[in-house]
Amino acid sequence: MTIVTRFAPSPTWYLHIGSLRTVLYNYLYTKQHDGKFMLRIEDTDRTRLVEVSAENLQEVLASVGLIPDEGPNNPGEKWPYFQSERLDIYQTYIKKLIENWHAYYCFCSSERLDELRTEQQELGLPTKYDKKCRYLTPEEVQANLDAWLPYTIRLAVPEGRDISFTDTIRGKISVPSKDVDDQVLIKTDWFPTYHFAVVVDDYLMWVTDIIRWDEWIPSTPKHVLLYEAFGWEMPRYSHVPPLIGNDKKKLSKRTWDVSVEIFLQKWYIHEAILNYIALLGWNPKTTEEIFSLSELIKRFKLEDVHKAGAVFDIERLEWFNSRYILSYSIETLEDKLKIYLRRYNPKLLETMSQFPIEYNRKILSELQTRLKILSEYEELTHFFYHEKESFDTSLFINSKMKISTLEEVRESLEFAYEILNNDTYNFEVIEDIKDIFIQKISEAGKKNGQILWPVRVALSWEKFSPGALELIYIFWREKSMQKIQKSLKLLS
Repeated sequence: MTIVTRFAPSPTWYLHIGSLRTVLYNYLYTKQHDGKFMLRIEDTDRTRLVEVSAENLQEVLASVGLIPDEGPNNPGEKWPYFQSERLDIYQTYIKKLIENWHAYYCFCSSERLDELRTEQQELGLPTKYDKKCRYLTPEEVQANLDAWLPYTIRLAVPEGRDISFTDTIRGKISVPSKDVDDQVLIKTDWFPTYHFAVVVDDYLMWVTDIIRWDEWIPSTPKHVLLYEAFGWEMPRYSHVPPLIGNDKKKLSKRTWDVSVEIFLQKWYIHEAILNYIALLGWNPKTTEEIFSLSELIKRFKLEDVHKAGAVFDIERLEWFNSRYILSYSIETLEDKLKIYLRRYNPKLLETMSQFPIEYNRKILSELQTRLKILSEYEELTHFFYHEKESFDTSLFINSKMKISTLEEVRESLEFAYEILNNDTYNFEVIEDIKDIFIQKISEAGKKNGQILWPVRVALSWEKFSPGALELIYIFWREKSMQKIQKSLKLLS
């Protein structure tokens, strides 16, 4: 039997980081068993539909490398993949449920249902349908239909039994049928609800395994009843715990800061994102933490997923991201930076293209150990690509470096300029630059900070930047001399 899994989101918002973990678990499990992973768009809730959501979702999945084997962008034999295009299918199967008394017409108005809900809440009772229409005679039902009364179609939950299913992560789960509501299956607009469409689609698309958030556990008994009513074999269920914040509350679905898109815009590398979220709730039973996608496919086991929620810690994600940045060659990191800038910051990419490749690579090499996320690149490199016309001279003053006057600053810059003006020295290699300056500073009986702090400020005009000698290496000798001269002129 071929393993078939699916990710079936509602296109009502962005792709949540917790949903991405669900996609990842589906993907890992499927690839581990040489199965097929599908994408289906559950767009039957027309009131909450966001038009661009489905397209954006598919773009994000492609961006992180979790491409479905079958779906809207690469259709197979189980199309269509939008539920709104499958309405005729649902009509066929709802008729079967009505004929076999597993579903019934409900003619209750929304006003009556609101009153019922309010009354139950005031009495502290569970808010459930009271089954008023369940026991209408066939003649009464037909009379209402002939009168064109609006209706929904509800699931006829059997009474006096337990509804059970086995969960891969949580074991056997049983729920008394008295606690299960007669769920609406078809709405007044003839669109199916999630609970009906998901069962029909999963069966017709040969889905063997359903891996989803544990918030769907209370709904699963309704799905079990539908499988039983149709006489279909049930898929295997695996309900994964939610992601929670440091405040121990479930990450909200309604805040933009937990969307995968925002992490990509800040340029958290997608391999780092997948590596980190794979470990949220799953224990690889090793001290290792860095895993490629192919390694995760080999090691992942649904049975080892925890039952409790996992804390999503942005600082831990930053740590994973920095490890990946460090692991790349400069050429690879440069390629990834260009891909990112092409999508999110083409203006900076255009600016960089006006400078020599070696210059850009020197900058990236220097920042490689400092970057947590690559969206920091623009802020950290602004002075490399843009000339300032003025700056705050107080940046030169530094009590820790024993620099208290601008006259001392001028002396230090003139000292550094004389070293750079000697063309017999090699300023092409960072180690040689360090050796030359440290030696000359020592021979002059000065402290390193007394010289290098003013040079760093003169080259960057920033409060924070790479060190003076690293900047000389990046800017080259001539450019460094020009910048020091400019600072001396402004100080005068």
